[in-house]
Order: sequence, then structure tokens, then C-alpha cells
Amino acid sequence: MTVVDAVPLARYDSHGLAGFYVAFGVMLSGFVLAQNTLGLARLLHLRHRFVLMAGVSLTTGVLAAVLAGPVLGAVPAPFLLLALTLTLLSAAAAFATKLLGTWFGPVGVPAATLLLLTVGNSTSGATVGANLLPSAARTVSAPLPPGAAVGAITDLGYFGGAHAAIPLLTLALWAVGSAALITGDTRRRAARTP
Repeated sequence: MTVVDAVPLARYDSHGLAGFYVAFGVMLSGFVLAQNTLGLARLLHLRHRFVLMAGVSLTTGVLAAVLAGPVLGAVPAPFLLLALTLTLLSAAAAFATKLLGTWFGPVGVPAATLLLLTVGNSTSGATVGANLLPSAARTVSAPLPPGAAVGAITDLGYFGGAHAAIPLLTLALWAVGSAALITGDTRRRAARTP
């Protein structure tokens, strides 16, 4: 029996883990961004915090795509789609962390750490593939931002993006849904304040 890679791993990613590591770095930067904007709540209007988060997410996504793609050659995904994926991941992490911090106060950041960084990254399927995860981990892998991002990066790099739409939609829903919930919560609180 002879095994032939129809699409071999990228030259500088012999173990196929570059997508996970770039996703983890972008996820972490979005998480830290949200922590900083939570601290700016009294100094900046919500609209300005949203612009800051969106701008930094875009910058992070593009820079990470440049480094992982053209500069290092570790992620063979098309540049624009990789940048979109990483931008959405950064925004999803930032807005979801901000949402949890807004809803739960000081407990929100540890809740985001547990949900996004601990559970999300450990169930992303990066080292073994999501299909080989235990059933409970497989269930939460795709709906969480890290799993969706790793799935999209892998699909874009090695499978021509055939199944990348759902992970990209998942990331967009996390970002836009969290932003909408933050906006609604802020308006509700403002209406209650005399």
C-alpha cells in the first residue's frame, strides 16, 4: 500500500499545525483587545470602542495572514480569504469577550477565558482533526470561534475552500451577534438610568 498526499502539507508546516497556531495567536490578541476596551468603558463612547475593536481586528487579521502566508509560507490558503478568516476570528474573540465582560462584570473575563481560550482551543481539532475528537468535544468544536477558524483555515489551505462558508458564517455570527447584544444591553441600561 502506498500513500500519496493529493495536497501535501506546506513546506514550512510539516505537521500541519500552523493554522492552529496562527488562529490561537489571533484569538488571544482579540481576547486581550476586549480586556483593554472593557477598561476604557468610562473613557470612550461605545461607538468608539466598537470602531477601535473593528480596526484592531482588521489589522490583526491582515498582519497575521501576511506573516503566516506570504512571509513564512506556512499556511497555503488564499491571502484574502485567510485575512478575512483571521479578521473575523479576532472580532469574534474581542466582541464575545466584551459581551461576557459587559454582562457579568469582573467574572466575564474568566468566563471568556474558559469558554474561548480553554474549551475553544482544546476542542478546535487542530492536532488530530475535529472528526477524531471525542463526541462531546466534536459537538462544541465547530460552533466555537477557535474550531470554526481552524476548520476554515484548513479547508481554505488544503481543500479549495469547499466547506469554508459555514465556519466563516459562524465567526461572523459570533462577532456581529455579540456586538448586537452589547448594543442592546447598553441601550437598556441607559434607558433605566434617570
